[in-house]
Amino acid sequence: MKETILLTGAIRPSWPVQRNDSVVRLMDYLCAIRRWLNVSTVEQVIYCDASGCTIPEKVFNSEKFESLSFDAATSARQFEAGRAEAETLAFVLEKSRFRFDAFFKCTGRLFVNNFVQIQQEITRMPENPLFLRPWYLAGWADTRFFRITTDQFQQWIVPRLGELTGRAHNGHVIESLFFEYLDRASPFSEPILAGHSGHTNQPYHTEYGPQEKKQAIGIMEHFGLEIFGIH
Repeated sequence: MKETILLTGAIRPSWPVQRNDSVVRLMDYLCAIRRWLNVSTVEQVIYCDASGCTIPEKVFNSEKFESLSFDAATSARQFEAGRAEAETLAFVLEKSRFRFDAFFKCTGRLFVNNFVQIQQEITRMPENPLFLRPWYLAGWADTRFFRITTDQFQQWIVPRLGELTGRAHNGHVIESLFFEYLDRASPFSEPILAGHSGHTNQPYHTEYGPQEKKQAIGIMEHFGLEIFGIH
């Protein structure tokens, strides 16, 4: 079964977050993408920006890397970020040049330090079910990192995009929608996350190192911010 890493992002977020500086967020994405590309068991990495910005493929010059851009800002402002994220995932499945049967979705600014361990756990399973973890909030699933087949996403999530109207409209958020499928999911080890929370601006388990940040800054200085859509 062909798998890919699918990273969702928004260099210029259109919803309130504490980590809202576009340059800082771009640095996060560059650090995360480089780490994912350096994992030997990862064959494909797709980054899709939902804010109308982009990370050009020539930045990494890797056949493993694909970059897409999808402007979901209106959905994010009207229905919260989860609707924008689900629409972004659906867009990638339709437009990506990569062919894959399942994907690991990860928030684009983050890296999973124990990814290879989790990947090995999944390969030992006799089937390829949904891999999803509950979150600390009752009735929510953790959608920062999960694995789902493309068929499952197309059958379960795409037909229900209209239900993702957000809490202000008494509708679903992406975490509550995925929670409905938690009983069909298999457990896996807790992801050890590198990076910062966008909502709180607090670090997770580990942060990116000074050398990684220096490399990201070097990329921004070499190409200029305008190429990423930051003006």
